[in-house]
Amino acid sequence: MKMLKKLTSKKGQVSMEIGILVAAAVAVAAIAAYFYAKNVKGAAKHSGEAANSSIGNMSTAANNYANKLSNI
Repeated sequence: MKMLKKLTSKKGQVSMEIGILVAAAVAVAAIAAYFYAKNVKGAAKHSGEAANSSIGNMSTAANNYANKLSNI
């Protein structure tokens, strides 16, 4: 309780320390959101490339096995 009284002024205004703390929290949240969005975008691109690569590999393998069956 003493800490709360110390952080707020007698006029009921929010003290500068609380304002700085809130501003720092908003800045950290904005930076974290930027990096999160950047990583999500990169992950989506990478997963798409991996899916296309897998489809190509499966197609090649299927064609190879189909050619082996026609030789029998």
